[in-house]
Amino acid sequence: MRDGYKIVDTDCHQMENQSVWSDYIDAPFKGREPKPAEYKGRKLFCVEDEPVQPPEEEGHYPMHAPEFLDAVNKAMQRFKRTRDAKFSADSRLQDMDEEGVDIQVMYPTIGGQILGREFKDPELLAAICRAYNDWSREYCSKDAKRLRWAAMLPLQAPDLAIEEAKRAAANGAVSFYVRPNPVCGRNLHHKDYWPLWGVVEKLNKPLSLHDSGSPRIPSYGDRMESHTAGHILSHPFEAMSAMAGLIWFGVAENFPKLRIVHVEADAGWTPYWLQRMEQHYDFSGKAEHPDMLKTPTEYFKQNFFVAARGDERTMAAAVDLVGEDYFLFNTDYPHPDGTFPWGMKSLIDQPISSQAKRKILWDNAVRAFNLAA
Repeated sequence: MRDGYKIVDTDCHQMENQSVWSDYIDAPFKGREPKPAEYKGRKLFCVEDEPVQPPEEEGHYPMHAPEFLDAVNKAMQRFKRTRDAKFSADSRLQDMDEEGVDIQVMYPTIGGQILGREFKDPELLAAICRAYNDWSREYCSKDAKRLRWAAMLPLQAPDLAIEEAKRAAANGAVSFYVRPNPVCGRNLHHKDYWPLWGVVEKLNKPLSLHDSGSPRIPSYGDRMESHTAGHILSHPFEAMSAMAGLIWFGVAENFPKLRIVHVEADAGWTPYWLQRMEQHYDFSGKAEHPDMLKTPTEYFKQNFFVAARGDERTMAAAVDLVGEDYFLFNTDYPHPDGTFPWGMKSLIDQPISSQAKRKILWDNAVRAFNLAA
Protein backbone atom coordinates (compact mmCIF):
# COMPACT_ATOMS: atom_id res chain seq x y z
CA MET A 1 0.00 0.00 0.00
CA ARG A 2 1.14 3.52 -0.76
CA ASP A 3 -0.46 6.77 0.40
CA GLY A 4 -3.58 4.84 1.36
CA TYR A 5 -3.91 3.04 -1.99
CA LYS A 6 -3.51 -0.70 -2.48
CA ILE A 7 -1.62 -1.37 -5.72
CA VAL A 8 -1.63 -4.12 -8.34
CA ASP A 9 1.12 -3.67 -10.92
CA THR A 10 -0.43 -5.50 -13.87
CA ASP A 11 2.66 -5.60 -16.11
CA CYS A 12 5.86 -6.85 -14.53
CA HIS A 13 8.44 -9.21 -15.93
CA GLN A 14 10.41 -12.26 -15.09
CA MET A 15 14.09 -12.09 -16.00
CA GLU A 16 14.67 -15.68 -17.07
CA ASN A 17 18.07 -17.32 -16.87
CA GLN A 18 19.27 -20.28 -18.88
CA SER A 19 18.20 -22.79 -16.23
CA VAL A 20 14.54 -22.03 -16.98
CA TRP A 21 14.92 -23.77 -20.31
CA SER A 22 17.62 -26.33 -19.53
CA ASP A 23 16.30 -27.52 -16.15
CA TYR A 24 12.54 -27.38 -16.61
CA ILE A 25 11.97 -28.58 -20.16
CA ASP A 26 10.43 -32.04 -20.53
CA ALA A 27 12.93 -34.88 -20.93
CA PRO A 28 12.04 -35.72 -24.58
CA PHE A 29 13.07 -32.17 -25.57
CA LYS A 30 16.36 -32.00 -23.64
CA GLY A 31 19.06 -30.55 -25.83
CA ARG A 32 16.56 -28.72 -28.05
CA GLU A 33 15.74 -25.99 -25.54
CA PRO A 34 16.67 -22.35 -26.28
CA LYS A 35 20.34 -21.87 -25.49
CA PRO A 36 23.49 -19.97 -26.55
CA ALA A 37 24.87 -21.42 -29.77
CA GLU A 38 27.17 -20.53 -32.67
CA TYR A 39 25.41 -18.74 -35.51
CA LYS A 40 27.42 -17.43 -38.45
CA GLY A 41 30.52 -17.08 -36.32
CA ARG A 42 28.80 -15.44 -33.36
CA LYS A 43 27.49 -16.75 -30.04
CA LEU A 44 23.77 -15.98 -29.96
CA PHE A 45 20.75 -17.23 -28.01
CA CYS A 46 19.13 -19.69 -30.40
CA VAL A 47 16.31 -22.16 -30.81
CA GLU A 48 15.76 -24.48 -33.76
CA ASP A 49 19.19 -23.37 -35.03
CA GLU A 50 18.11 -19.72 -35.39
CA PRO A 51 18.69 -16.71 -33.13
CA VAL A 52 15.71 -15.83 -30.94
CA GLN A 53 16.39 -12.16 -31.62
CA PRO A 54 17.01 -11.61 -35.36
CA PRO A 55 20.56 -10.46 -36.13
CA GLU A 56 21.13 -6.89 -37.31
CA GLU A 57 21.32 -7.88 -40.96
CA GLU A 58 17.76 -9.25 -40.86
CA GLY A 59 16.20 -5.95 -39.79
CA HIS A 60 13.13 -6.39 -37.57
CA TYR A 61 14.14 -3.34 -35.50
CA PRO A 62 17.05 -5.15 -33.78
CA MET A 63 18.19 -4.11 -30.32
CA HIS A 64 21.93 -4.59 -30.89
CA ALA A 65 23.15 -1.02 -31.57
CA PRO A 66 25.94 -0.15 -29.08
CA GLU A 67 24.37 3.22 -28.28
CA PHE A 68 21.06 1.55 -27.48
CA LEU A 69 22.70 -1.07 -25.28
CA ASP A 70 24.54 1.72 -23.42
CA ALA A 71 21.20 3.39 -22.71
CA VAL A 72 19.79 0.08 -21.46
CA ASN A 73 22.72 -0.50 -19.12
CA LYS A 74 22.47 3.03 -17.76
CA ALA A 75 18.74 2.67 -17.11
CA MET A 76 19.24 -0.71 -15.41
CA GLN A 77 21.51 0.82 -12.77
CA ARG A 78 18.43 1.61 -10.70
CA PHE A 79 17.90 -2.16 -10.37
CA LYS A 80 21.49 -2.89 -9.33
CA ARG A 81 20.58 -4.51 -6.03
CA THR A 82 17.93 -6.70 -7.65
CA ARG A 83 20.18 -7.56 -10.58
CA ASP A 84 23.03 -8.49 -8.23
CA ALA A 85 20.55 -10.84 -6.55
CA LYS A 86 19.83 -12.36 -9.98
CA PHE A 87 16.29 -11.01 -9.85
CA SER A 88 15.36 -13.40 -7.06
CA ALA A 89 11.86 -13.50 -5.61
CA ASP A 90 13.23 -12.11 -2.33
CA SER A 91 14.79 -9.09 -4.03
CA ARG A 92 11.59 -8.48 -6.00
CA LEU A 93 9.50 -8.57 -2.83
CA GLN A 94 11.94 -6.14 -1.20
CA ASP A 95 11.45 -3.69 -4.08
CA MET A 96 7.68 -4.11 -3.82
CA ASP A 97 7.75 -3.47 -0.06
CA GLU A 98 9.86 -0.33 -0.44
CA GLU A 99 7.59 1.19 -3.09
CA GLY A 100 4.23 0.06 -1.74
CA VAL A 101 3.26 -2.49 -4.39
CA ASP A 102 0.93 -5.16 -3.03
CA ILE A 103 0.72 -7.52 -6.05
CA GLN A 104 2.66 -7.98 -9.27
CA VAL A 105 1.34 -9.80 -12.34
CA MET A 106 4.34 -11.20 -14.19
CA TYR A 107 5.02 -11.99 -17.84
CA PRO A 108 8.13 -13.42 -19.49
CA THR A 109 10.96 -11.41 -21.01
CA ILE A 110 12.91 -13.92 -23.10
CA GLY A 111 9.79 -16.04 -23.35
CA GLY A 112 8.00 -13.17 -25.08
CA GLN A 113 10.81 -12.95 -27.60
CA ILE A 114 10.65 -16.70 -28.17
CA LEU A 115 6.96 -16.34 -29.03
CA GLY A 116 8.01 -13.84 -31.70
CA ARG A 117 8.82 -16.57 -34.20
CA GLU A 118 7.03 -19.48 -35.84
CA PHE A 119 8.37 -22.89 -34.84
CA LYS A 120 9.07 -25.73 -37.20
CA ASP A 121 8.03 -28.07 -34.37
CA PRO A 122 5.01 -26.75 -32.43
CA GLU A 123 5.48 -29.52 -29.86
CA LEU A 124 8.85 -27.98 -28.97
CA LEU A 125 7.18 -24.60 -28.59
CA ALA A 126 4.60 -26.13 -26.25
CA ALA A 127 7.38 -27.75 -24.21
CA ILE A 128 9.15 -24.37 -23.92
CA CYS A 129 5.90 -22.81 -22.67
CA ARG A 130 5.46 -25.58 -20.10
CA ALA A 131 9.03 -25.14 -18.90
CA TYR A 132 8.55 -21.40 -18.36
CA ASN A 133 5.18 -21.89 -16.68
CA ASP A 134 6.51 -24.54 -14.29
CA TRP A 135 9.50 -22.40 -13.38
CA SER A 136 7.38 -19.28 -12.94
CA ARG A 137 4.96 -21.13 -10.67
CA GLU A 138 7.89 -22.25 -8.51
CA TYR A 139 9.37 -18.74 -8.45
CA CYS A 140 6.07 -17.20 -7.37
CA SER A 141 5.55 -19.77 -4.63
CA LYS A 142 7.82 -17.59 -2.47
CA ASP A 143 4.69 -15.50 -1.87
CA ALA A 144 1.88 -16.79 -4.04
CA LYS A 145 -0.58 -14.12 -2.91
CA ARG A 146 1.63 -11.23 -4.03
CA LEU A 147 3.58 -12.77 -6.92
CA ARG A 148 1.16 -13.77 -9.66
CA TRP A 149 2.21 -15.32 -12.95
CA ALA A 150 0.71 -15.30 -16.42
CA ALA A 151 1.16 -18.50 -18.40
CA MET A 152 2.79 -18.55 -21.83
CA LEU A 153 0.58 -20.22 -24.44
CA PRO A 154 1.83 -21.85 -27.68
CA LEU A 155 -0.63 -19.90 -29.81
CA GLN A 156 0.88 -21.27 -33.01
CA ALA A 157 -0.90 -24.57 -32.23
CA PRO A 158 -4.38 -23.83 -30.81
CA ASP A 159 -4.96 -27.43 -29.67
CA LEU A 160 -1.72 -27.39 -27.68
CA ALA A 161 -2.60 -23.94 -26.33
CA ILE A 162 -5.88 -25.35 -25.00
CA GLU A 163 -4.03 -28.14 -23.21
CA GLU A 164 -1.56 -25.72 -21.66
CA ALA A 165 -4.24 -23.22 -20.65
CA LYS A 166 -6.06 -25.92 -18.69
CA ARG A 167 -2.85 -27.23 -17.12
CA ALA A 168 -1.53 -23.79 -16.19
CA ALA A 169 -4.86 -22.70 -14.72
CA ALA A 170 -4.90 -25.80 -12.51
CA ASN A 171 -1.36 -24.88 -11.42
CA GLY A 172 -2.31 -21.36 -10.35
CA ALA A 173 -1.75 -19.10 -13.37
CA VAL A 174 -3.66 -15.83 -12.98
CA SER A 175 -3.73 -15.01 -16.70
CA PHE A 176 -2.66 -16.23 -20.13
CA TYR A 177 0.06 -14.37 -21.99
CA VAL A 178 0.01 -14.07 -25.77
CA ARG A 179 1.43 -11.59 -28.22
CA PRO A 180 -1.07 -9.56 -30.27
CA ASN A 181 0.82 -10.14 -33.55
CA PRO A 182 -0.46 -12.48 -36.28
CA VAL A 183 1.03 -16.00 -36.14
CA CYS A 184 0.93 -18.40 -39.11
CA GLY A 185 -1.18 -15.86 -40.97
CA ARG A 186 -3.84 -15.83 -38.24
CA ASN A 187 -4.98 -12.72 -36.38
CA LEU A 188 -6.29 -13.22 -32.85
CA HIS A 189 -9.86 -13.07 -34.12
CA HIS A 190 -9.30 -16.02 -36.51
CA LYS A 191 -11.87 -18.75 -35.95
CA ASP A 192 -9.14 -21.35 -35.43
CA TYR A 193 -8.68 -19.68 -32.04
CA TRP A 194 -12.32 -19.67 -31.02
CA PRO A 195 -12.19 -23.04 -29.21
CA LEU A 196 -9.25 -21.66 -27.21
CA TRP A 197 -11.10 -18.44 -26.36
CA GLY A 198 -14.05 -20.54 -25.20
CA VAL A 199 -11.80 -22.49 -22.84
CA VAL A 200 -10.15 -19.31 -21.53
CA GLU A 201 -13.59 -17.79 -20.92
CA LYS A 202 -14.71 -20.85 -18.94
CA LEU A 203 -11.48 -20.85 -16.91
CA ASN A 204 -12.43 -17.30 -15.80
CA LYS A 205 -8.92 -15.94 -16.28
CA PRO A 206 -8.05 -13.05 -18.58
CA LEU A 207 -6.11 -13.09 -21.79
CA SER A 208 -3.20 -10.65 -21.46
CA LEU A 209 -1.99 -9.15 -24.74
CA HIS A 210 1.60 -7.90 -24.63
CA ASP A 211 3.91 -7.31 -27.57
CA SER A 212 7.65 -7.89 -27.31
CA GLY A 213 10.73 -6.81 -29.22
CA SER A 214 12.38 -7.79 -32.51
CA PRO A 215 10.09 -10.55 -33.72
CA ARG A 216 10.13 -12.59 -36.90
CA ILE A 217 6.33 -12.64 -37.00
CA PRO A 218 4.62 -9.57 -38.54
CA SER A 219 5.03 -6.38 -36.54
CA TYR A 220 4.29 -2.72 -37.15
CA GLY A 221 7.76 -2.10 -35.72
CA ASP A 222 9.30 -3.58 -38.87
CA ARG A 223 8.58 -0.32 -40.65
CA MET A 224 11.40 1.26 -38.67
CA GLU A 225 15.16 0.75 -38.84
CA SER A 226 15.95 1.08 -35.12
CA HIS A 227 14.73 -0.68 -32.02
CA THR A 228 13.60 2.58 -30.42
CA ALA A 229 11.44 3.63 -33.36
CA GLY A 230 10.13 0.09 -33.85
CA HIS A 231 9.22 -0.18 -30.18
CA ILE A 232 7.31 3.12 -30.36
CA LEU A 233 5.08 1.65 -33.07
CA SER A 234 4.83 -2.00 -32.16
CA HIS A 235 3.21 -2.06 -28.74
CA PRO A 236 0.30 0.38 -29.14
CA PHE A 237 -0.37 -0.33 -32.82
CA GLU A 238 -0.46 -4.10 -32.28
CA ALA A 239 -2.80 -3.53 -29.30
CA MET A 240 -5.15 -1.36 -31.36
CA SER A 241 -5.15 -3.84 -34.24
CA ALA A 242 -5.92 -6.77 -31.94
CA MET A 243 -8.70 -4.89 -30.15
CA ALA A 244 -10.39 -3.92 -33.40
CA GLY A 245 -10.23 -7.47 -34.72
CA LEU A 246 -11.58 -9.03 -31.54
CA ILE A 247 -14.48 -6.56 -31.52
CA TRP A 248 -15.40 -6.46 -35.21
CA PHE A 249 -14.98 -10.13 -36.12
CA GLY A 250 -17.24 -11.63 -33.47
CA VAL A 251 -14.99 -12.68 -30.60
CA ALA A 252 -16.48 -10.17 -28.14
CA GLU A 253 -20.02 -11.07 -29.26
CA ASN A 254 -19.52 -14.83 -28.99
CA PHE A 255 -17.43 -14.80 -25.82
CA PRO A 256 -19.03 -12.04 -23.73
CA LYS A 257 -17.28 -13.08 -20.50
CA LEU A 258 -13.80 -13.31 -22.04
CA ARG A 259 -11.70 -10.65 -20.34
CA ILE A 260 -8.93 -9.14 -22.46
CA VAL A 261 -6.18 -7.06 -20.84
CA HIS A 262 -3.86 -4.84 -22.86
CA VAL A 263 -0.56 -4.18 -21.07
CA GLU A 264 2.56 -2.15 -21.90
CA ALA A 265 0.85 -0.24 -24.69
CA ASP A 266 -0.14 2.83 -22.62
CA ALA A 267 -3.79 3.84 -22.34
CA GLY A 268 -4.07 7.31 -23.85
CA TRP A 269 -5.01 5.90 -27.27
CA THR A 270 -8.16 4.25 -25.91
CA PRO A 271 -10.67 7.11 -26.35
CA TYR A 272 -9.35 7.88 -29.83
CA TRP A 273 -9.59 4.23 -30.85
CA LEU A 274 -13.14 3.92 -29.57
CA GLN A 275 -13.98 7.13 -31.43
CA ARG A 276 -12.42 5.77 -34.63
CA MET A 277 -14.38 2.52 -34.38
CA GLU A 278 -17.62 4.34 -33.57
CA GLN A 279 -17.20 6.55 -36.65
CA HIS A 280 -17.08 3.47 -38.87
CA TYR A 281 -19.94 1.84 -37.01
CA ASP A 282 -22.05 4.97 -37.58
CA PHE A 283 -21.18 4.86 -41.29
CA SER A 284 -21.57 1.19 -42.21
CA GLY A 285 -22.88 -0.50 -39.09
CA LYS A 286 -22.46 -4.24 -39.37
CA ALA A 287 -22.60 -4.35 -43.17
CA GLU A 288 -19.41 -6.41 -43.37
CA HIS A 289 -19.56 -7.74 -39.82
CA PRO A 290 -22.75 -9.67 -39.11
CA ASP A 291 -21.59 -10.62 -35.62
CA MET A 292 -21.66 -6.96 -34.54
CA LEU A 293 -24.85 -6.84 -32.47
CA LYS A 294 -23.61 -4.04 -30.20
CA THR A 295 -21.57 -0.90 -30.70
CA PRO A 296 -17.76 -1.04 -30.48
CA THR A 297 -17.82 0.88 -27.21
CA GLU A 298 -20.33 -1.53 -25.71
CA TYR A 299 -18.06 -4.45 -26.59
CA PHE A 300 -15.06 -2.61 -25.19
CA LYS A 301 -16.80 -2.04 -21.87
CA GLN A 302 -17.97 -5.66 -21.83
CA ASN A 303 -14.62 -7.35 -22.49
CA PHE A 304 -11.59 -5.06 -22.24
CA PHE A 305 -9.15 -3.46 -19.82
CA VAL A 306 -6.19 -1.27 -20.75
CA ALA A 307 -3.19 -0.73 -18.48
CA ALA A 308 -1.72 2.76 -18.10
CA ARG A 309 1.64 4.11 -17.06
CA GLY A 310 1.44 6.42 -14.09
CA ASP A 311 3.01 9.32 -15.98
CA GLU A 312 0.64 9.46 -18.98
CA ARG A 313 -0.36 13.06 -19.64
CA THR A 314 -3.50 11.82 -21.35
CA MET A 315 -4.72 9.87 -18.32
CA ALA A 316 -7.26 12.42 -17.07
CA ALA A 317 -8.74 12.79 -20.56
CA ALA A 318 -8.95 9.01 -21.00
CA VAL A 319 -10.75 8.59 -17.67
CA ASP A 320 -13.10 11.45 -18.50
CA LEU A 321 -13.94 10.19 -22.00
CA VAL A 322 -14.05 6.42 -21.42
CA GLY A 323 -14.71 6.00 -17.69
CA GLU A 324 -12.69 4.96 -14.69
CA ASP A 325 -13.71 1.29 -14.71
CA TYR A 326 -11.63 0.11 -17.66
CA PHE A 327 -8.06 1.14 -16.85
CA LEU A 328 -5.36 -0.67 -14.89
CA PHE A 329 -1.89 0.34 -13.72
CA ASN A 330 1.51 -0.98 -14.83
CA THR A 331 5.22 -0.13 -14.51
CA ASP A 332 6.95 -2.80 -16.67
CA TYR A 333 9.20 -3.70 -13.69
CA PRO A 334 12.16 -4.36 -13.99
CA HIS A 335 12.62 -3.38 -17.63
CA PRO A 336 14.75 -0.32 -18.35
CA ASP A 337 12.05 1.50 -20.33
CA GLY A 338 9.48 1.15 -17.54
CA THR A 339 8.44 3.51 -14.75
CA PHE A 340 9.50 1.67 -11.60
CA PRO A 341 10.05 3.08 -8.99
CA TRP A 342 8.39 6.42 -9.77
CA GLY A 343 5.29 5.12 -11.55
CA MET A 344 3.17 4.68 -8.43
CA LYS A 345 3.66 8.28 -7.28
CA SER A 346 3.02 9.51 -10.82
CA LEU A 347 -0.38 7.81 -10.90
CA ILE A 348 -1.28 9.01 -7.41
CA ASP A 349 -0.38 12.56 -8.50
CA GLN A 350 -2.67 12.41 -11.55
CA PRO A 351 -5.44 15.06 -11.70
CA ILE A 352 -8.21 12.48 -11.36
CA SER A 353 -10.48 11.64 -8.45
CA SER A 354 -9.41 9.51 -5.50
CA GLN A 355 -12.08 7.02 -6.52
CA ALA A 356 -10.60 6.74 -10.03
CA LYS A 357 -7.10 6.24 -8.60
CA ARG A 358 -8.37 3.52 -6.28
CA LYS A 359 -10.06 1.72 -9.15
CA ILE A 360 -7.06 1.98 -11.48
CA LEU A 361 -4.54 0.94 -8.84
CA TRP A 362 -6.57 -1.88 -7.31
CA ASP A 363 -10.29 -2.45 -7.87
CA ASN A 364 -10.23 -2.87 -11.64
CA ALA A 365 -7.30 -5.28 -11.49
CA VAL A 366 -9.12 -7.39 -8.91
CA ARG A 367 -11.99 -7.69 -11.40
CA ALA A 368 -9.79 -8.18 -14.45
CA PHE A 369 -7.64 -10.93 -12.93
CA ASN A 370 -10.28 -12.36 -10.58
CA LEU A 371 -7.91 -11.80 -7.67
CA ALA A 372 -10.67 -12.11 -5.10
CA ALA A 373 -10.81 -15.82 -5.91
